[in-house]
Amino acid sequence: MSLIIATGSNLGNKIDYLTEARLKLQKLFELVEQSRVFSSPAVDYENQPDFYNQLLEFKIPQMPAHDVIKLCLDIEKTMGRIREIKRGPRNIDIDIIFWGLDTINLPELTVPHPRWSERSFIVLPLQELPYFETLAKHYKIPTNFENTASPI
Repeated sequence: MSLIIATGSNLGNKIDYLTEARLKLQKLFELVEQSRVFSSPAVDYENQPDFYNQLLEFKIPQMPAHDVIKLCLDIEKTMGRIREIKRGPRNIDIDIIFWGLDTINLPELTVPHPRWSERSFIVLPLQELPYFETLAKHYKIPTNFENTASPI
């Protein structure tokens, strides 16, 4: 079972922000694999720069999910994330996409991420991770998207 985390950035040096987030996460969790970085137009709030996104696969840590999301939010805060516009521009975004095959419904966390299958910038990099084979046996994996992501 794996913990799948997505990182995203559409402000500043996006590659540097993704790298910094990955390195901070690696200090907390055991990295299994990382996808390539993908570029895609913004969704939901579209009046903003394109995003770079990357998926990271970690071993599930020996701590509850609510502690993991708190650590992710703390990393965002230490990296200078400012939440001014809902789903608006951001230097870093860290989301838990999957916690193994578990379903989690907490006020601060829903897993699997509710919109993962609608987003090419999640599904396409997810296919590059070892845990994708397991997920593909349990979820219908879409092949068409309203938005298009491509590796940089």
